[in-house]
Formats: sequence, structure tokens, C-alpha cells
Amino acid sequence: MVTRTRRPRQADRQARSAQHLGDRRRAAEAQGPLTVLPVAVDQLRATIARLPENQRPAAAARATELLDQLRQAIAES
Repeated sequence: MVTRTRRPRQADRQARSAQHLGDRRRAAEAQGPLTVLPVAVDQLRATIARLPENQRPAAAARATELLDQLRQAIAES
């Protein structure tokens, strides 16, 4: 039996996670555009959580800034 190393296990885990997120996104898209938004925000939150701890606050602040800009642009239109 071949012993798996950390890298292949990590790659397998990442692939399963990507598949799960893709499945969630497709299921949400089938239900309609308003259902996709919470899934996309969850994916963004998960991506930020995987960053090194010292990068998370800046990434979260940037994401919040972008969402605020988008909200304002939609409100003005």
C-alpha cells in the first residue's frame, strides 16, 4: 500500500471543497439569481478564512468596500 503524503491529501481536500462549492453554486443558480448571492458571499468568506491570518483583515475590509460600492451604484441607478 502506498502512503499518501500531505500534499496529495491537501490537493484532494481542495478538490472536494471546490466541487462542493461548485455544486452549491449550480444548485443556487437553478433556483434563481437572488439565491446565488448568499452562496457567493459564503464562498468569499471561506476564501478569506483560508488566507494567512495577517492578510484576513485587509481582505475582509476590501471585500466590504467593494460590496458597499456595488450597493451604492445599484441604489443610484
